[in-house]
Amino acid sequence: MLRFVTKLLPAIFLVAALAAAQSIPPQKSITAIAKAANGAVVSIVMSGKNGNPIAQGSGFIVSKDGLIVTNYHVIAEGTSAVVKLPDGAFYLVDGVLAFDKARDIAVIKAHGEKFRTLALGDSDRVQVGQEVVAIGNPLSLESTVSNGIVSSIRSIDEKGGKYLQITAPISPGSSGGPLFNMEGQVVGVTTMYIKGGENLNFAIPINDAKPLLETHSAKLQNFPNEPEPTPANAPPSTTGEVLASQVNSPAYRYYQELLKNEDSIISGSTYACFEDDPQSKTFMVIWASIMNKRTMNVITYTNTNGVSDEDGALDFEGQLMPSIDGSLFATLHTTIAYKIDLGHDTDTFEWGPDKLTMKTGFGKVTPPLLPTTLEFNMQRSTGRYIENVIVYSPDGSATTANIRGKCIRIPDTRTPEEQYLFLK
Repeated sequence: MLRFVTKLLPAIFLVAALAAAQSIPPQKSITAIAKAANGAVVSIVMSGKNGNPIAQGSGFIVSKDGLIVTNYHVIAEGTSAVVKLPDGAFYLVDGVLAFDKARDIAVIKAHGEKFRTLALGDSDRVQVGQEVVAIGNPLSLESTVSNGIVSSIRSIDEKGGKYLQITAPISPGSSGGPLFNMEGQVVGVTTMYIKGGENLNFAIPINDAKPLLETHSAKLQNFPNEPEPTPANAPPSTTGEVLASQVNSPAYRYYQELLKNEDSIISGSTYACFEDDPQSKTFMVIWASIMNKRTMNVITYTNTNGVSDEDGALDFEGQLMPSIDGSLFATLHTTIAYKIDLGHDTDTFEWGPDKLTMKTGFGKVTPPLLPTTLEFNMQRSTGRYIENVIVYSPDGSATTANIRGKCIRIPDTRTPEEQYLFLK
């Protein structure tokens, strides 16, 4: 009997080992993970009260009836949303199932059924050094895939818990996307990166989102519709009021008319920028183009009373610096033709994934001409901008004006990031 038991024990251990091996999903290639995720990673576009887009982020579908996990900050502002699939299909969002603001997680529901879904893994089993894959929509560049490793698992008290520190690159617009282990399971929600830090990116463990998916609300909630953050010295306003004032302004009506008539300057530009002043008759367009994979060109036109000031256009050109995640950076300088005007010989335009900055009029001005300097800063995620204008008087005094407004994407035009993808 003892001999029989002794012979049986190795067999038992062998069966147990085989069962354990079978319970661990096989490793997949990055290509296989990306292919399996196609159709389940979505772009989320938030809109304000008037229907204009105000923010964009990523999310991923976890149920066939349209439950989508994303970051809270993606859906925090605005009153409605649509989700866009890589095949171009759009679905309205019915509402918010649940959210945890402290952990920056939200679950929303798209209107539809029979969606493709992603499998969730166990983030408690994630280990430092293991390989991971991130998929998202940075700067609306859909289904961008990046890979890296888990470089640390950190507890950040002020952020409410643990974070997976990863080397997989992420950018604005990637927020809310899935982070996969090499078995193809979602183990995190990409949420933030540190500017200026090389490969310092973070994801929220997926186990933090699972309790929200177990919420069975009687009815869906509305979007939080938080007010747009403004500087401490800025006048109080809400995104809705700002957009309403722009839409009702003469400048916006001129823009719509020119767009309808396919004006070459308007229809070829990337952004149209409108002041918050409801009486404004002036707006600016930003025409941005990739000349080749090394050179970028930006021209700005001011339009007043429906007429573009082509003679007063500002022309910038310079070297393009693409990054591996699809972001574009460029510091553009005044072209040769504009260097003749010493008042504009040092003008610059900086293009980046987070903001656009233009500085003009800082060159040498010969008396009796008086210098007028302008600094324009636009936040790309919201389109909000502030323009600081300083006008100098003969007596040496200066008058400063702070103009606030919002830039919108001109329909049917490609951003430089999108243009870059189509270059051979």
